[in-house]
Amino acid sequence: MRRRIDRYREYLKTSRAYEIARRLFVMNAFDGALTIMGVVIGAHFSGVSDPHIIITAGFAGALAMGISGISGAYLAERAERKRDLRKLEMAMLKNLNNTNYARATRFASIIVAVVDGISPALSAAILVMPYFFVPEISMQWAFYASLILGLAVLFTLGIFLARISDERPVVSGIQMIIVGIITIIIVGLLAK
Repeated sequence: MRRRIDRYREYLKTSRAYEIARRLFVMNAFDGALTIMGVVIGAHFSGVSDPHIIITAGFAGALAMGISGISGAYLAERAERKRDLRKLEMAMLKNLNNTNYARATRFASIIVAVVDGISPALSAAILVMPYFFVPEISMQWAFYASLILGLAVLFTLGIFLARISDERPVVSGIQMIIVGIITIIIVGLLAK
């Protein structure tokens, strides 16, 4: 088992999939959070009083984003990596299909696809969670809690980005929150 883990780590290093997966994680978690914020705001201003409707819509959206992310990223990443492998083969005048490099490129396509699909679904699921506590809390409080969780997800993503780029975490987190607040205002105005 340890050998397999080491091999996969080597594949990730060789293929540089870490960098791509990291970018996709942030971008798609951001998309998932903002998308479900829109769903929650739209449902709230439409007068939805049944938490199961929001939970179902939220998880359906999360599932759709996950399936779209996994399949779209896999197909796109696989195509790009196959093209790069073929170019390398042409330059080397050698078939590389059974090499560690070829295995690393195939593994990278899978990892990137999984990260691409899971990240928006995960952030979307977080925003729907308060609705599981209705009727212990009111729909109004579930709405506010969902938006607060959405802003917390965005802030966390900002901190994550700041660590990657060696910037100030709080500033980066606040920038992400500002985008979330702008989204809340615009969607809220349109949904009224």
